Order: sequence, then structure tokens, then C-alpha cells
Amino acid sequence: MKVGIISLGCPKNLVDTELLMGKLKASQVQFTDRLEEADVIIVNTCGFINDAKEESVDTILQVAQYKKDGKKVVVTGCLVERYKEELEREIPEVDLFIDLKGELTIPEKLGLQVEGDFDLYKNRVLTTPPHTAYLKIAEGCDHTCSFCAIPKIRGKHRSRSIESIVQEAKTLAEKGVKELNIVSQDTSFYGTDLYGRPALWDLIEKLEKIEGIKWIRLYYLYPSTVNEDFFKKMADSEKVVPYLEMPIQHSEDKILKDMMRGYRKGKLEKILEWKEKYLPHAAVRSAVIVGFPTETEREFNRLVDFIKEARFDWLGVFTYSHEEGTPAYGSFKDKIPYREKVRRKNLIEEVQGRITEEKNRELVGKEMEVLVDGFSEEWDTLPVGRTYRSAFEIDGITYVETVEPVKVGEFVKVKIKDVVDQVDTVGEIVETG
Repeated sequence: MKVGIISLGCPKNLVDTELLMGKLKASQVQFTDRLEEADVIIVNTCGFINDAKEESVDTILQVAQYKKDGKKVVVTGCLVERYKEELEREIPEVDLFIDLKGELTIPEKLGLQVEGDFDLYKNRVLTTPPHTAYLKIAEGCDHTCSFCAIPKIRGKHRSRSIESIVQEAKTLAEKGVKELNIVSQDTSFYGTDLYGRPALWDLIEKLEKIEGIKWIRLYYLYPSTVNEDFFKKMADSEKVVPYLEMPIQHSEDKILKDMMRGYRKGKLEKILEWKEKYLPHAAVRSAVIVGFPTETEREFNRLVDFIKEARFDWLGVFTYSHEEGTPAYGSFKDKIPYREKVRRKNLIEEVQGRITEEKNRELVGKEMEVLVDGFSEEWDTLPVGRTYRSAFEIDGITYVETVEPVKVGEFVKVKIKDVVDQVDTVGEIVETG
């Protein structure tokens, strides 16, 4: 059996896809990127916000066209968890809609059988380059942010044990992984349910001892679950890169209260102070939502001012999506016109674009370590990679000018020469290995 798989949404969803692929591979299937060659096409959907839902539905409809060729179509993921009955009714061409609880039963539902000993994490199939991988340490979320459907989709926060995570990380290292990207809905909350207290740094202490792992990158930190000690430990860590991925969503107390975020502007200001005190060279990626129902022009302008003061290295900007089943859906009317939301989004992106370029220009003349991810799409002999300041497939890249061949997955030292399109840099190689 040949299977084609499309994975949509966030890295956490990608990990689910890779685990499913591992079970399919153990069932002796072959994978193909050419959907016309597949016997079965599987779509792992995202259902977080409206744009993601539209992308998922469009993908399902495109894949459903292959039904005329006798292929089976299976759809799973967050969209199915939220809207299974509606999808079954509206898109009858799909053979199976599988919710999250049944995702790993897809091989059996296709009539396949796992052969030999099977370990879910050891058999995981990586879809990232072999030197970098996502490591999901928990599922679900205990926060009740008023705009967010994740707790309804994914349930309460559930941490994996330290032993289980470390064993998977060792397996990844044996496969050649050098960069671990730690993901969950609230990474800084890790372990509270299992151990009665946050245990992220207990986990990291063990991950740092794994031979072959050089970089550990933390995603999805939550402002209310980090403190000064968190920054001290991050500064002291040998392998955790100085990179903070922490969505703030807004800066103004009224909006943060209506968003039910559990912190206020004062905490954000404290976080920026701790960052400057302990990790002045750290890169910070955040995210904000514009057009929340109670956001006035005044509060939006104050958000813009905060962004100018905070000077994040990277920033994602999203327009508010009025999601049924969330607290905000029942409490507020989605009264801000879409065109106005887009105007606010574009304005912040313009402001942030200038900040990001300024931050990158400050690097010119500095020597930095780069992890080579591959080669440029425009010039296939030009290596591209990332410094510690950039997350895989999210932030800007560094073009590596070299006369000597370099390998994908290799660390090289470069001297930054220039900035391209605000977000990318160009570096000349000064040392390999």
C-alpha cells in the first residue's frame, strides 16, 4: 500500500503525523509525495483559527478529487475533533474522519497490521532534516484564554514523564539529531501535573547529558509560568540556546483581562527586565492578536508603542478569530470589521519589519555559529542555515558564502556581512566544524 500524507498546522501537529507515520511504516506501507501514486491519502488538519480551518477544508476538498481514481481519503486532526459530524455530513467523499483519540488506530482501520515489536517513539518517522527534530513533552492546556479553542480540542495539560522524554531524545540523537525543539501548549508549565511543581529544568538537566545534542530550543513559553529563576537557569544552561518564544497576545491590561490571560502588563515589563539582566543577547519571538472585540483604537496604539519599546527580534501578528465554543464567543460580539483588523495587522507588521531589520543589521561584522539546514531554493549550491537567533522554518535564515563544501547538519562559523529582505542575513564562512 502506498500512502500520501499532508500535515497542516503547528509543529505539535507535525509530531502527531510523524508518530502515525512510524506506525504506518511498521505496517509495511510505502510513503509517496506524489498523491496521484498513493492508494490512501491522509490529511492531518488544524482547526485552531478561521484561516487554519479554511486551509484544512480547502485541502480536504482538493484531496477528495482523487476519489474518482479509486483512492481512499482519511482525515484526522484538530478540525475533525471540533467538527466531525459536520464534516461527515458536508464532505461525504471522505472515507474516514478520525478524531484525535483514534488517530493512531488509522493503520488498523485501513486493514493493516503492525509487524514485530513496535515502540511508538522509537519508530517515529522524522519529516524534518535529520539534524533537527521537535520533541513534544506535553499535551493539552490548563489555561482558559477566552479566544482559544485548544483546551476544548486537546483537553487538559498532560505531561509526559521525564523518563519517556529522555528515552525519545536519546533515540533522536542516535538518528543524528543535533537540535531538539521542545514543544507543548505551555512548555514552562511542564511537569506540574505529574510532579506537583514545574519540572522543565529537571528535564533539561537530563537532556543536556545526551551525547550528540548541541542545541535545545524552547517553544511556547507562557508569561504567567516563567519567573526570574527561569531566566537564571536559562542563562546558566550549556545547551539551551538564548532564544525565547513567548506569545504575549497583547500589552494592555483591559485586553489581557478580557482575553483571560492570567497576567498583566507589569509582568511583561518584568520579563523584559529579566531578559536584559540575564540574557541580553537572547533573541525573542512573540505573537500578538489585533482586533479583539474590546480593543479600542487607543489600546491598539498603546500595543504599537509597547512593541516599539520591547523591540522583539521576531513577531507574529494575527487578526482575532471569533471561535465558537470559546469564552469570548459567548461574551463579546465580533464587532471590529475585518478590514480594520487587517489594517491594524499590517501596521504592526510594518513597524516590526523595521525593528527586525535593525536587529539584524546590529549583527553585521559579528562572528556567529550557524547550523546548516540545506541549500538555497534560488541557488542550489549556496548553503543556508540558522544562528541560535532563528527557529527552524519560522524565522529568518543565514546564507553561507563559502568556497569549501559544507554538509547539511554541520555547524560552521560565519562573519555576518549583510541583511537581505529585512529578515535574512548573509555570512562569510570563517571556520567549519
